[in-house]
Amino acid sequence: MWWWNGLYPMSGMGWVFPLVGLVFMIMVMFAVFHFFSGRSGLCGSRRHNEIEDLRREMGELKDEIVKLRRKE
Repeated sequence: MWWWNGLYPMSGMGWVFPLVGLVFMIMVMFAVFHFFSGRSGLCGSRRHNEIEDLRREMGELKDEIVKLRRKE
């Protein structure tokens, strides 16, 4: 093995790469959690609110069209 000559894995800068990998994995896990949480993404409530807002605005526009047609 590569540490037989007195080079132990934690003796030099070898600890940096596992630390960077751990930080990267934590960031990826946070991003996946955020993507699937209720704030945004596939299961987000924001999208549901936007759809409800668009439906309400469409209803209001239809009402305005009916009012404008009655005035003519």
